[in-house]
Amino acid sequence: MYCHNSITRHLIRGLSALMLIIGVFVFQLSLFIKLLFVICAFFLLRGCPACWFLNLINKLQTNKGE
Repeated sequence: MYCHNSITRHLIRGLSALMLIIGVFVFQLSLFIKLLFVICAFFLLRGCPACWFLNLINKLQTNKGE
């Protein structure tokens, strides 16, 4: 799993990906731009949203133990 040193960076990546995904549905963009938004969101999340969320939970548990 990909774990950053900072939970803040992890949350910023997730928020950025969420904004891109929302932008696909809200704005009237060309198909190419929508595809670009989805690909960028996929790379920001480093996979599926569920994997990103599980990684966040794992990081939170790791920080509690320190």
